[in-house]
Amino acid sequence: MPLLIVIPVRNEERRLGPGLARLAESLQANGCLDAMVVVSDNGSTDWTRAVAIESAARIPYRVVYHRATDGADKGLAIFSAWESAPEGYDVLAYCDADMATDPEALVRGYRLIAEGKADLVAGSRWHQESQVIGRSWKRTLISATLSCFWRMLPGARMTDPGCGLKLVRRSSFAALKMPADARGFSFGAEAFVRLARAGARLVEIPVRWIDDDAGRIRLGKAAGDYARAWWRLTWKS
Repeated sequence: MPLLIVIPVRNEERRLGPGLARLAESLQANGCLDAMVVVSDNGSTDWTRAVAIESAARIPYRVVYHRATDGADKGLAIFSAWESAPEGYDVLAYCDADMATDPEALVRGYRLIAEGKADLVAGSRWHQESQVIGRSWKRTLISATLSCFWRMLPGARMTDPGCGLKLVRRSSFAALKMPADARGFSFGAEAFVRLARAGARLVEIPVRWIDDDAGRIRLGKAAGDYARAWWRLTWKS
């Protein structure tokens, strides 16, 4: 089952090259050879595109640059790349450019889907076997609050909606119906809850996660996106 990995980016000229190299190294080391990487841009104004093209010449995987939107919308970057994936890629995934979540977990998630043990796989930093290193108290508090509320959603249990590692069987993704305003940071989590409610099998896996946001993530905006998604899933779905 070929694997398509989306890396949503916005002004990631510094972290994208090392992130792609680390991803490729992990894929090779874990025997995942049939993979394609889509660098899906949502509004970069720096040299992100050039770094993606340069990295494509040095990495033993197909790397494609995709300009999804000029607006800062991570969810749209993921959705657009998944929706336009070439035929034959039966497992769709996304992970962050900094590889804060060790990409080894991506390979484990891929195998669960390929072996028919799951339709959706989500990394969870709240899994009892996960390792979380260097997370600030502010991010810990926001993550714990999100986890508390999202565990209460009816029809699907997700402990870590904000973890930037998710995989989906393409046939399951094809059945996804999302509201037009369901994008932003919360897109992946909301999509997985909706798919799980429709019968897709969701499995959460442990991850090794090292904080490397360097102050880049707008925690207020991200928290707002997740709060609105939770509201839609609770009262409007």
